[in-house]
This record gives sequence, C-alpha cells and structure tokens, in this order.
Amino acid sequence: MLAVLALLFAAEGCNYKKFKEIRATSWSLESVALRGLRSLEASLELELENPAGKVTLKDITGILYYNGVPFVNYSVDPLTVSAKSTQTYHCSCVFELDPGVPILDLLATLPELSSENMTTDISAKAKVKGISKSFTFKNVPVKRFMKKK
Repeated sequence: MLAVLALLFAAEGCNYKKFKEIRATSWSLESVALRGLRSLEASLELELENPAGKVTLKDITGILYYNGVPFVNYSVDPLTVSAKSTQTYHCSCVFELDPGVPILDLLATLPELSSENMTTDISAKAKVKGISKSFTFKNVPVKRFMKKK
C-alpha cells in the first residue's frame, strides 16, 4: 500500500497527464515479520492500473504521524510499474517505531488507531524515460489512500 502511496503522489507531480491516471485497484497484506520490538517487515501485493508509460520508483521513505506526532518511519523497496497495463506487483516495506514512541504507548494506542487521525510525509524518486525526479509530500491524510472506488 505504501508503494501505491508513493506512486500516486509521484505521478501527480509529473508533467505527463497520463501518469495522473495511475490507480491502485486492490492491495493485500501477504506477510508480516517482526524485527525486534520496534520494527517489522511487511510484504504487500498490489494491483496497479497504469495507462501511462513505464515508471520506476526508488528511495521511497516516509514518516507516519498519529495526531500530529511522529509515530512510524517506513521505507519501501524499489518498484517498477509496466507501461499501459494492469498488473499485480509485490513489494517489501519496513516499518520502525519512531524513537520518541515508547512501546507501552504503542500498546495503549493500538485499539484506537484510525486513519482519520493519521497523516504521512513521503519522499520518492521517480524515473520515466531516463529522467529522474525527486518528490516530497508533507502532511498527506492517510485516509485518502483508504478509500475504495
């Protein structure tokens, strides 16, 4: 899902009209593996509809905020989306609790977590036809990515 987030925002910043039409049609969580007490690795399956040309996203990183406070730092492995296609992609993400979040606070917060109270900052580098451009977006509501068509 985070790869989709980066993809959609990177596409919105492009001057190419078709890149704005890239959509995630579905996503699912394939696996989750704990990496100690403060981080985990997740594997996602994404179905992306791309009416535009091939785009490669890399250096995808971000911060997830809960009620305006840094909560989770994340990174996503590079992703290349094929041109003019609807395909399924697999990507790996790493999530780490922000150093300022005590584990006991996390346990107390889990039952009330809601995308309504979450925003994200995200950075990515998109490469289209040999041209790379870096993008950074701040304070984006997470609920924007939870809506279904």
